[in-house]
Amino acid sequence: MPFTQRHRTIAVTVVDDEPAAQDVLARAAALWDYPCQIASSAEQALELLERCLTPIVVTDLRMPGRGGLWLVREIRRRWPEVGIIVLTAGHNSEDAQECLRAGAHHYFFKPIKLDELRHVLETTWQSYHRQREDQRVHDALQRAVRRQTRRVRRTFLSAIASLVRTVEERDPYTAGHARRVRAYALQLAAALGLDRRRRQVGLAAMLHDIGKVGIPDAILHKPDRLNPEEDRIIRGHPEVGERILAPIVRSAAVLAAIRGHHERLDGRGYPDGLQGEQIPLLARVIAIPDCYDALTTSRAYRSALPKEEALAILEAGAGSHFDPALVRTFLRIAPELMK
Repeated sequence: MPFTQRHRTIAVTVVDDEPAAQDVLARAAALWDYPCQIASSAEQALELLERCLTPIVVTDLRMPGRGGLWLVREIRRRWPEVGIIVLTAGHNSEDAQECLRAGAHHYFFKPIKLDELRHVLETTWQSYHRQREDQRVHDALQRAVRRQTRRVRRTFLSAIASLVRTVEERDPYTAGHARRVRAYALQLAAALGLDRRRRQVGLAAMLHDIGKVGIPDAILHKPDRLNPEEDRIIRGHPEVGERILAPIVRSAAVLAAIRGHHERLDGRGYPDGLQGEQIPLLARVIAIPDCYDALTTSRAYRSALPKEEALAILEAGAGSHFDPALVRTFLRIAPELMK
């Protein structure tokens, strides 16, 4: 394709403090249909580029002010896709290496042969547009992946929500438990300043009892005290939940919260008998709303407790069962939960 059909806007920024050198470079580039803008210093070049960014910069190395090396670094930092060609009257190989390390693509000693300049302008121009096209394709792929990820996530969450409802519908006494625990946990997380972990908190809270899907109805609905074997089966649900979700939930924090939501600060919880801060933070967060909702909901073996009494039980368990700092925060936001 002829040059005249390709370069219709300013293509090159020429930076040189010598007017004669500026004129030669600009005239030659324009002859090959690379329109130029001209600067006499690195600082002026940066101002020009901020107003009109060009695909190529041809700069002298030694100039008054901050000089060509500083300009190369600034261009590479701000506009990494721009092609940089460095020219200098010196013959210092260390300078050449320093420029290349700073991000210049080509380095020539003056006086440069015009056929060499034309060739390097062409290759730099092609490289610039190849990079732009690669970036465009990459960005398009990234957008497609994000769209597909969102679709997969929606499908996954819909399936999980259906599974949660299936678990809860087996026991009319706990219908809506996961939804309420999630709502309470999200409010507690917000009060604790855990906004960046909101998604993890919500997912872990919604799924914390998913392991009960494998518990027989006779145990799940038993109105009397559980025998040791039945208690062992019930206590296995955090591990079962983690095992069910491990192939599809990639977040280690979510899985750890599901496994650890029945741990106690004093080490008397299950399944691992963790103590204090050994218990993952999200597990400690979820444990409080989980207990609160269990206490304020009617069960097969007892009636719902008044909310004030449930809060008193949480407060009494601070330091032994629950993280005391989290309990204090939950008590502070409790009036909002009770509306």
